[in-house]
Amino acid sequence: MNTLLPDLVWNWLPPDTVRRNEEGSLLAMLAAIAETGSVAQAARACGFSYRHAWGLVRTWEERLGQPLVDMARGRGSRLAPLGLRLVGLDARLKSRFAVQLAAAAEEVRRELAPFLAAEPERLTLHASHDPLLARLPGALRAVGIEAELHVLGSSEALASLAAGRCDLAGFHCPQGLLGEQVWRVYRRHLDARIHLLIRFARRSQGLMLAAGSALRTLPDLTGAGVRFVNRQAGSGTRLLLDLLLAESGISPQDIDGYEIEEFTHAAVAATIASGAADAGLGVEAAARRFGLDFIPLVREDYYLATRRDALMQPALQALQKLLVSADWRRTQVDLPGYDARGAGRTIECEAAWRATKLR
Repeated sequence: MNTLLPDLVWNWLPPDTVRRNEEGSLLAMLAAIAETGSVAQAARACGFSYRHAWGLVRTWEERLGQPLVDMARGRGSRLAPLGLRLVGLDARLKSRFAVQLAAAAEEVRRELAPFLAAEPERLTLHASHDPLLARLPGALRAVGIEAELHVLGSSEALASLAAGRCDLAGFHCPQGLLGEQVWRVYRRHLDARIHLLIRFARRSQGLMLAAGSALRTLPDLTGAGVRFVNRQAGSGTRLLLDLLLAESGISPQDIDGYEIEEFTHAAVAATIASGAADAGLGVEAAARRFGLDFIPLVREDYYLATRRDALMQPALQALQKLLVSADWRRTQVDLPGYDARGAGRTIECEAAWRATKLR
Protein backbone atom coordinates (compact mmCIF):
# COMPACT_ATOMS: atom_id res chain seq x y z
CA MET A 1 0.00 0.00 0.00
CA ASN A 2 1.30 3.47 -0.85
CA THR A 3 1.97 5.83 2.04
CA LEU A 4 -1.07 8.00 2.85
CA LEU A 5 -0.04 11.65 2.98
CA PRO A 6 -2.26 14.71 3.52
CA ASP A 7 -2.06 17.47 0.93
CA LEU A 8 -3.61 20.87 0.30
CA VAL A 9 -5.80 21.18 -2.79
CA TRP A 10 -7.53 24.14 -4.41
CA ASN A 11 -11.32 24.06 -4.25
CA TRP A 12 -13.21 26.21 -6.74
CA LEU A 13 -16.60 25.01 -5.52
CA PRO A 14 -18.96 26.58 -2.95
CA PRO A 15 -17.50 26.18 0.57
CA ASP A 16 -19.94 23.53 1.76
CA THR A 17 -19.59 21.41 -1.38
CA VAL A 18 -17.75 18.09 -1.24
CA ARG A 19 -14.20 18.37 -2.55
CA ARG A 20 -14.05 16.53 -5.86
CA ASN A 21 -10.62 14.96 -5.52
CA GLU A 22 -11.22 11.31 -4.77
CA GLU A 23 -9.69 11.18 -1.30
CA GLY A 24 -11.63 14.26 -0.13
CA SER A 25 -14.85 12.80 -1.49
CA LEU A 26 -14.20 9.54 0.34
CA LEU A 27 -13.55 11.30 3.66
CA ALA A 28 -16.71 13.38 3.24
CA MET A 29 -18.71 10.21 2.58
CA LEU A 30 -17.27 8.43 5.62
CA ALA A 31 -17.98 11.42 7.85
CA ALA A 32 -21.56 11.57 6.54
CA ILE A 33 -22.03 7.84 7.22
CA ALA A 34 -20.80 8.39 10.78
CA GLU A 35 -23.32 11.22 11.22
CA THR A 36 -26.34 9.56 9.59
CA GLY A 37 -25.79 5.81 10.03
CA SER A 38 -26.94 5.33 6.44
CA VAL A 39 -25.06 5.09 3.15
CA ALA A 40 -28.14 6.33 1.27
CA GLN A 41 -28.51 9.42 3.48
CA ALA A 42 -24.77 10.07 3.36
CA ALA A 43 -24.79 9.85 -0.45
CA ARG A 44 -27.63 12.41 -0.64
CA ALA A 45 -25.84 14.73 1.76
CA CYS A 46 -22.70 14.57 -0.40
CA GLY A 47 -24.55 14.96 -3.68
CA PHE A 48 -23.67 11.46 -4.91
CA SER A 49 -25.80 8.72 -6.35
CA TYR A 50 -26.06 5.63 -4.14
CA ARG A 51 -24.19 3.62 -6.77
CA HIS A 52 -21.34 6.15 -6.97
CA ALA A 53 -21.06 6.34 -3.18
CA TRP A 54 -20.77 2.60 -2.76
CA GLY A 55 -18.34 2.40 -5.67
CA LEU A 56 -16.13 5.00 -4.02
CA VAL A 57 -16.10 3.13 -0.71
CA ARG A 58 -15.49 -0.27 -2.28
CA THR A 59 -12.68 1.06 -4.49
CA TRP A 60 -10.80 2.37 -1.49
CA GLU A 61 -11.47 -0.74 0.57
CA GLU A 62 -9.74 -2.74 -2.17
CA ARG A 63 -6.83 -0.31 -2.29
CA LEU A 64 -6.37 -0.26 1.47
CA GLY A 65 -7.02 -3.96 1.93
CA GLN A 66 -9.42 -3.39 4.84
CA PRO A 67 -13.13 -2.57 5.26
CA LEU A 68 -14.13 1.04 5.79
CA VAL A 69 -17.87 0.52 6.39
CA ASP A 70 -19.73 -2.28 8.19
CA MET A 71 -23.35 -3.03 7.36
CA ALA A 72 -25.63 -5.09 9.58
CA ARG A 73 -29.29 -5.87 8.93
CA GLY A 74 -31.50 -3.71 11.10
CA ARG A 75 -28.60 -1.57 12.30
CA GLY A 76 -27.83 0.52 9.25
CA SER A 77 -24.25 1.36 8.32
CA ARG A 78 -21.35 2.00 10.67
CA LEU A 79 -17.74 2.81 10.10
CA ALA A 80 -15.22 0.01 10.47
CA PRO A 81 -12.14 0.71 12.65
CA LEU A 82 -10.08 2.04 9.73
CA GLY A 83 -12.97 4.26 8.59
CA LEU A 84 -13.28 5.64 12.12
CA ARG A 85 -9.56 6.31 12.29
CA LEU A 86 -9.55 8.14 8.94
CA VAL A 87 -12.53 10.33 9.89
CA GLY A 88 -10.99 11.13 13.28
CA LEU A 89 -7.62 11.96 11.74
CA ASP A 90 -9.25 14.17 9.12
CA ALA A 91 -11.21 16.08 11.79
CA ARG A 92 -8.10 16.43 13.96
CA LEU A 93 -5.98 17.89 11.16
CA LYS A 94 -8.74 20.21 9.95
CA SER A 95 -9.21 21.50 13.49
CA ARG A 96 -5.47 21.95 13.99
CA PHE A 97 -5.09 24.06 10.85
CA ALA A 98 -8.56 25.65 10.74
CA VAL A 99 -7.35 29.13 11.67
CA GLN A 100 -4.55 29.09 9.09
CA LEU A 101 -6.82 27.71 6.36
CA ALA A 102 -9.49 30.32 7.10
CA ALA A 103 -6.85 33.06 6.86
CA ALA A 104 -5.63 31.58 3.57
CA ALA A 105 -9.19 31.51 2.18
CA GLU A 106 -9.65 35.18 3.07
CA GLU A 107 -6.33 36.04 1.42
CA VAL A 108 -7.38 34.26 -1.78
CA ARG A 109 -10.74 36.07 -1.85
CA ARG A 110 -9.05 39.43 -1.29
CA GLU A 111 -6.42 38.88 -3.98
CA LEU A 112 -8.86 37.61 -6.60
CA ALA A 113 -11.76 39.98 -5.85
CA PRO A 114 -10.79 42.50 -8.58
CA PHE A 115 -10.95 39.76 -11.23
CA LEU A 116 -14.15 37.97 -10.20
CA ALA A 117 -17.84 38.80 -10.10
CA ALA A 118 -19.22 39.98 -6.78
CA GLU A 119 -19.75 37.10 -4.38
CA PRO A 120 -23.03 36.40 -2.59
CA GLU A 121 -23.41 37.41 1.04
CA ARG A 122 -21.07 35.26 3.12
CA LEU A 123 -20.55 34.32 6.77
CA THR A 124 -17.49 32.68 8.30
CA LEU A 125 -18.25 30.60 11.40
CA HIS A 126 -15.61 29.26 13.76
CA ALA A 127 -17.47 27.05 16.20
CA SER A 128 -17.44 24.17 18.61
CA HIS A 129 -18.83 21.01 17.02
CA ASP A 130 -22.57 20.55 17.28
CA PRO A 131 -24.84 18.24 15.23
CA LEU A 132 -27.51 20.93 14.82
CA LEU A 133 -25.02 23.63 13.89
CA ALA A 134 -23.65 21.35 11.17
CA ARG A 135 -26.99 21.81 9.37
CA LEU A 136 -26.78 25.60 9.41
CA PRO A 137 -24.61 26.19 6.29
CA GLY A 138 -27.04 24.25 4.10
CA ALA A 139 -30.03 26.10 5.54
CA LEU A 140 -28.33 29.45 4.99
CA ARG A 141 -27.45 28.57 1.41
CA ALA A 142 -31.15 27.92 0.77
CA VAL A 143 -31.83 31.59 1.59
CA GLY A 144 -28.92 32.90 -0.47
CA ILE A 145 -26.16 33.14 2.16
CA GLU A 146 -22.89 31.28 1.74
CA ALA A 147 -21.41 30.04 5.02
CA GLU A 148 -18.02 28.56 5.84
CA LEU A 149 -18.02 26.46 9.01
CA HIS A 150 -14.68 25.65 10.63
CA VAL A 151 -14.83 23.37 13.68
CA LEU A 152 -12.69 24.58 16.58
CA GLY A 153 -12.89 24.35 20.34
CA SER A 154 -15.12 26.93 22.05
CA SER A 155 -12.20 28.95 23.42
CA GLU A 156 -10.37 28.82 20.09
CA ALA A 157 -13.49 30.00 18.26
CA LEU A 158 -13.91 32.98 20.59
CA ALA A 159 -10.21 33.82 20.20
CA SER A 160 -10.73 33.82 16.41
CA LEU A 161 -13.62 36.26 16.75
CA ALA A 162 -11.57 38.54 18.99
CA ALA A 163 -8.77 38.51 16.40
CA GLY A 164 -11.21 39.34 13.56
CA ARG A 165 -10.76 36.00 11.76
CA CYS A 166 -14.48 35.11 11.64
CA ASP A 167 -17.93 36.68 11.66
CA LEU A 168 -19.41 34.34 14.26
CA ALA A 169 -17.98 32.19 17.05
CA GLY A 170 -20.02 29.24 18.31
CA PHE A 171 -19.52 28.17 21.91
CA HIS A 172 -21.47 26.42 24.66
CA CYS A 173 -21.76 26.96 28.37
CA PRO A 174 -23.41 24.80 31.08
CA GLN A 175 -25.97 26.25 33.42
CA GLY A 176 -25.45 26.85 37.14
CA LEU A 177 -22.20 26.83 39.12
CA LEU A 178 -20.31 24.98 36.42
CA GLY A 179 -21.29 27.70 33.98
CA GLU A 180 -19.77 30.36 36.23
CA GLN A 181 -16.40 28.62 35.99
CA VAL A 182 -16.65 28.18 32.23
CA TRP A 183 -17.54 31.85 31.71
CA ARG A 184 -14.30 32.84 33.44
CA VAL A 185 -12.47 31.21 30.54
CA TYR A 186 -14.72 32.58 27.78
CA ARG A 187 -14.81 36.15 29.06
CA ARG A 188 -11.11 36.51 28.32
CA HIS A 189 -12.09 36.72 24.63
CA LEU A 190 -15.37 38.66 24.89
CA ASP A 191 -15.61 42.42 25.29
CA ALA A 192 -19.15 43.45 26.30
CA ARG A 193 -18.64 46.81 24.56
CA ILE A 194 -17.78 45.13 21.25
CA HIS A 195 -19.57 41.77 21.21
CA LEU A 196 -23.13 40.49 21.41
CA LEU A 197 -24.50 36.95 21.56
CA ILE A 198 -27.16 35.29 19.42
CA ARG A 199 -29.05 32.44 21.05
CA PHE A 200 -28.72 29.24 19.03
CA ALA A 201 -30.06 26.37 21.14
CA ARG A 202 -30.13 24.67 24.51
CA ARG A 203 -28.91 21.07 24.57
CA SER A 204 -28.16 18.10 26.84
CA GLN A 205 -24.67 16.83 27.48
CA GLY A 206 -23.92 13.66 29.38
CA LEU A 207 -22.32 10.25 29.36
CA MET A 208 -22.56 8.35 26.08
CA LEU A 209 -22.35 4.64 26.84
CA ALA A 210 -22.35 1.39 24.93
CA ALA A 211 -25.90 0.03 24.69
CA GLY A 212 -26.82 -1.96 27.78
CA SER A 213 -23.83 -0.67 29.76
CA ALA A 214 -23.90 -0.96 33.54
CA LEU A 215 -22.02 2.35 33.85
CA ARG A 216 -24.13 5.18 35.20
CA THR A 217 -21.98 7.80 36.96
CA LEU A 218 -18.67 9.61 36.60
CA PRO A 219 -17.01 7.52 39.36
CA ASP A 220 -17.88 4.43 37.31
CA LEU A 221 -15.38 5.63 34.70
CA THR A 222 -12.52 4.76 37.06
CA GLY A 223 -13.52 1.08 37.24
CA ALA A 224 -11.21 -1.68 36.09
CA GLY A 225 -11.40 -2.33 32.35
CA VAL A 226 -13.51 0.77 31.55
CA ARG A 227 -12.20 2.50 28.42
CA PHE A 228 -12.94 6.20 27.91
CA VAL A 229 -12.64 8.38 24.80
CA ASN A 230 -12.21 12.12 25.30
CA ARG A 231 -12.68 15.33 23.32
CA GLN A 232 -9.66 17.41 22.36
CA ALA A 233 -8.02 19.92 24.68
CA GLY A 234 -9.48 23.39 24.12
CA SER A 235 -12.98 22.13 23.36
CA GLY A 236 -15.88 23.21 25.53
CA THR A 237 -16.78 19.57 26.20
CA ARG A 238 -13.25 18.83 27.45
CA LEU A 239 -13.44 21.86 29.75
CA LEU A 240 -16.83 20.65 31.00
CA LEU A 241 -15.46 17.16 31.70
CA ASP A 242 -12.50 18.53 33.65
CA LEU A 243 -14.83 20.63 35.82
CA LEU A 244 -17.18 17.70 36.41
CA LEU A 245 -14.27 15.48 37.41
CA ALA A 246 -12.89 18.11 39.78
CA GLU A 247 -16.35 18.57 41.30
CA SER A 248 -16.54 14.80 41.91
CA GLY A 249 -12.99 14.56 43.27
CA ILE A 250 -11.82 12.35 40.39
CA SER A 251 -8.32 12.61 38.94
CA PRO A 252 -8.03 12.36 35.15
CA GLN A 253 -5.15 9.93 35.72
CA ASP A 254 -7.65 7.45 37.15
CA ILE A 255 -9.57 7.27 33.85
CA ASP A 256 -8.24 4.86 31.25
CA GLY A 257 -8.38 6.67 27.89
CA TYR A 258 -8.57 10.24 29.18
CA GLU A 259 -5.67 11.10 26.87
CA ILE A 260 -7.37 9.59 23.78
CA GLU A 261 -8.95 12.46 21.85
CA GLU A 262 -11.59 12.85 19.16
CA PHE A 263 -12.68 16.14 17.59
CA THR A 264 -16.46 15.78 17.27
CA HIS A 265 -19.39 14.36 19.21
CA ALA A 266 -20.08 11.99 16.33
CA ALA A 267 -16.50 10.68 16.37
CA VAL A 268 -16.74 9.94 20.11
CA ALA A 269 -20.10 8.21 19.65
CA ALA A 270 -18.83 6.21 16.67
CA THR A 271 -15.79 5.06 18.64
CA ILE A 272 -18.03 3.76 21.42
CA ALA A 273 -20.45 2.15 18.96
CA SER A 274 -17.54 0.34 17.29
CA GLY A 275 -16.54 -1.26 20.58
CA ALA A 276 -13.23 0.61 20.80
CA ALA A 277 -14.36 2.46 23.96
CA ASP A 278 -17.04 2.10 26.63
CA ALA A 279 -17.87 5.71 27.44
CA GLY A 280 -17.41 9.35 26.46
CA LEU A 281 -18.94 12.74 27.10
CA GLY A 282 -21.16 14.25 24.42
CA VAL A 283 -24.55 15.50 23.32
CA GLU A 284 -27.68 13.37 23.41
CA ALA A 285 -28.30 13.66 19.67
CA ALA A 286 -24.98 11.95 18.84
CA ALA A 287 -25.61 9.17 21.37
CA ARG A 288 -29.08 8.40 20.00
CA ARG A 289 -27.84 8.50 16.40
CA PHE A 290 -25.40 5.66 17.16
CA GLY A 291 -27.79 3.62 19.31
CA LEU A 292 -25.95 4.36 22.55
CA ASP A 293 -27.27 4.77 26.07
CA PHE A 294 -27.24 8.34 27.36
CA ILE A 295 -27.07 9.63 30.94
CA PRO A 296 -27.75 13.40 31.03
CA LEU A 297 -25.43 15.39 33.26
CA VAL A 298 -25.93 19.06 32.32
CA ARG A 299 -28.08 21.38 30.25
CA GLU A 300 -26.11 24.02 28.42
CA ASP A 301 -26.67 27.01 26.20
CA TYR A 302 -25.09 27.26 22.76
CA TYR A 303 -24.45 30.81 21.57
CA LEU A 304 -23.15 32.49 18.44
CA ALA A 305 -21.00 35.49 19.36
CA THR A 306 -20.52 38.35 16.91
CA ARG A 307 -19.53 42.01 16.79
CA ARG A 308 -22.16 44.63 17.54
CA ASP A 309 -21.28 46.59 14.43
CA ALA A 310 -21.92 43.52 12.25
CA LEU A 311 -25.51 42.89 13.34
CA MET A 312 -27.02 45.10 10.64
CA GLN A 313 -25.20 43.31 7.84
CA PRO A 314 -27.65 41.51 5.50
CA ALA A 315 -26.05 38.10 6.12
CA LEU A 316 -26.48 38.33 9.90
CA GLN A 317 -30.00 39.67 9.51
CA ALA A 318 -30.79 36.65 7.32
CA LEU A 319 -29.27 34.32 9.92
CA GLN A 320 -31.46 35.68 12.71
CA LYS A 321 -34.54 35.49 10.50
CA LEU A 322 -33.72 31.87 9.64
CA LEU A 323 -33.27 30.84 13.29
CA VAL A 324 -36.79 31.97 14.22
CA SER A 325 -38.41 30.36 11.17
CA ALA A 326 -40.63 27.29 11.02
CA ASP A 327 -38.34 25.86 8.31
CA TRP A 328 -35.40 25.85 10.72
CA ARG A 329 -37.47 24.26 13.49
CA ARG A 330 -38.38 21.45 11.11
CA THR A 331 -34.71 20.61 10.59
CA GLN A 332 -34.43 19.72 14.28
CA VAL A 333 -37.24 17.22 14.71
CA ASP A 334 -34.93 14.19 14.41
CA LEU A 335 -32.34 15.54 16.87
CA PRO A 336 -33.25 14.74 20.50
CA GLY A 337 -31.98 16.79 23.39
CA TYR A 338 -32.40 20.25 21.84
CA ASP A 339 -34.60 23.18 22.87
CA ALA A 340 -34.52 25.98 20.29
CA ARG A 341 -36.89 28.36 22.06
CA GLY A 342 -35.48 31.87 21.88
CA ALA A 343 -33.16 31.02 18.99
CA GLY A 344 -32.17 34.04 16.90
CA ARG A 345 -32.57 36.57 19.70
CA THR A 346 -29.65 38.75 20.74
CA ILE A 347 -28.44 38.89 24.33
CA GLU A 348 -25.81 40.99 26.06
CA CYS A 349 -22.69 39.09 27.18
CA GLU A 350 -23.12 40.20 30.78
CA ALA A 351 -26.81 39.24 30.76
CA ALA A 352 -25.93 35.74 29.59
CA TRP A 353 -23.33 35.44 32.33
CA ARG A 354 -25.76 36.59 35.02
CA ALA A 355 -28.47 34.25 33.73
CA THR A 356 -26.05 31.32 33.99
CA LYS A 357 -25.35 32.15 37.63
CA LEU A 358 -29.05 32.22 38.50
CA ARG A 359 -29.87 28.77 37.10
